[in-house]
Amino acid sequence: MNSATSATLLERLQDGADPLAWDDFFARYWPMIYAFAKHRGCSHHTAEEVVQDVMLSVFKHRDVFQYDPGCGRFRDWLGALVRNQVATRRRRASERIRARGGDAEAGLPEPAAAEIEPDAAWEAVFEQSLLVAMLDVVRREMKPAVYLAFELLALQGLPCATVARATGLSRHAVYRSRKQVLKRLRRLAGSYRDLGRLEQSIKQALRSLPDAALERSLTTRIEKTMRSR
Repeated sequence: MNSATSATLLERLQDGADPLAWDDFFARYWPMIYAFAKHRGCSHHTAEEVVQDVMLSVFKHRDVFQYDPGCGRFRDWLGALVRNQVATRRRRASERIRARGGDAEAGLPEPAAAEIEPDAAWEAVFEQSLLVAMLDVVRREMKPAVYLAFELLALQGLPCATVARATGLSRHAVYRSRKQVLKRLRRLAGSYRDLGRLEQSIKQALRSLPDAALERSLTTRIEKTMRSR
């Protein structure tokens, strides 16, 4: 699922006349970039700048998206780009603190990611983003009532009777809906063999999503910057 989905998206990104591809790329990857920057100690403002820098870099160098799984994973390439941007922004912040005579020890940058290498924090946020994307795929595949029953019962933890009233389904159908959605999710996320673990991982991924207002703000800023270049 992962490489096939990424390959399709990256092929579309090569065509600058396909704005939906850029919308897809931004929607899928900005939360993980923001979360990783915050994890590395960036402020809210600096994390926003990291997202913008990465997105503009991807836009500028979209010829790199000749996706070849044999040459390594896209997530590693993107991770190296993000870590370098985080290091650059933190270094600039440290320099500003020193210029004001402050103690910049807490703001020292992490080493630049000169090589593509694994990073546990990046892997974690990337996997969370994939779970969110996977959930969206399943949501669009299922009948609205079926997916809503799953969301209310499994993700929000509402009682079955409450879910049945909200969806118009019988209690048996509510439980069947949960099982149906989880079965599809399990096929898409083969590494999550334990359904309980899959549910908990999805809940955690949804909790990690930044505020929707932040997405609108970032989208506006990046679109404005792209138009000016």
